[in-house]
Amino acid sequence: MMKKSLFLRIFLGYAAVIALLVAGVEFFAPRAMRRHHVEERSASLTHMAVVLEAQVIPFLTGSGAGDLSGLVHAYGRETATRITVIDRDGNVLADSEREPRDMENHLLRPEIQASLRGETTMSIRRSSTLGTEMMYLSVPLRSGGDIVGALRLSSYMKDFETLMGALRADLLRVLALATVVALILAFFLTRSVESPVREVIDASRRVAGGDFEAAVSTRRSGVFRAFGQSFNAMTTRLKDMFGEVSRQDEEIRSILASVQEGLCVIDDKSRILISNEAFRRLAGGEAPEGRHFWEVLRSSAAAEAVRQARGSGKDATAEAEIGGRDFLVKVTPLAGGSRLIVTFCGVPRP
Repeated sequence: MMKKSLFLRIFLGYAAVIALLVAGVEFFAPRAMRRHHVEERSASLTHMAVVLEAQVIPFLTGSGAGDLSGLVHAYGRETATRITVIDRDGNVLADSEREPRDMENHLLRPEIQASLRGETTMSIRRSSTLGTEMMYLSVPLRSGGDIVGALRLSSYMKDFETLMGALRADLLRVLALATVVALILAFFLTRSVESPVREVIDASRRVAGGDFEAAVSTRRSGVFRAFGQSFNAMTTRLKDMFGEVSRQDEEIRSILASVQEGLCVIDDKSRILISNEAFRRLAGGEAPEGRHFWEVLRSSAAAEAVRQARGSGKDATAEAEIGGRDFLVKVTPLAGGSRLIVTFCGVPRP
């Protein structure tokens, strides 16, 4: 269960990152493409307006020769752009897609009003004439410093929306393929990460259980190899330290066993940590380790000596009668003061 849980956690983390990236691309890419198209189309319309201005203005000043409608229709077909020429009174003089006589006065159109004030505007709105969303670029037409009319170029947004639909479908297909590939890579990457992590966890549990022979593989490369080497060095060091402690413990026990007087070591709560055989005989033969000193030896004099040594941090002595025998009890604080050595030296009675 732990192995499965570890794999799922790592894999689901990768999957969440992939999902966020895919959602981000799906959310921002269409907006970026639309913005780019609008900017690009606006620049194209602006360039076209510059080309047409010089050819259209003569028709508004009365000096033009030829067919204005024919000129507008020809440019409109070649550029797939709707072109409208409006005079200063808002009357439509020519339109590349509609007959001017069938069109209403454009004086109240916002972009035409701005152009007749001398402003160049670009906007996207729904056309009341064609009933579809369009991009409008309206520029003022000047002659001799006076505004004689407006030239409006418009492009169908439905063409772009159709293109965007196709691009979005292609984008979704690409994202779906990229997601599948990314999830497959995430699966194998998770396996490559999960395996050494699981190995370290298993080895750590063995070490915690006292098996200092546990080791992890160093055949991997990169950081996992360095980690494996460090882990194995750590376990080797722990093994050496544990062996040294064990040897020291055996030496201490051998020393204690050779001491004829009763001896024990108690902690800050007066629990017996270590004792020798002579002390065990005083305690009645039972193993006293883990029990309280006053519980094992019911001697008020010995207990008072322990209290004095703990309070002063210095050696304390007392005479006590234990089991019908007289003893000189000596209590010595160890370094740090939390542990005490208590020795019992028999005193012969007169």
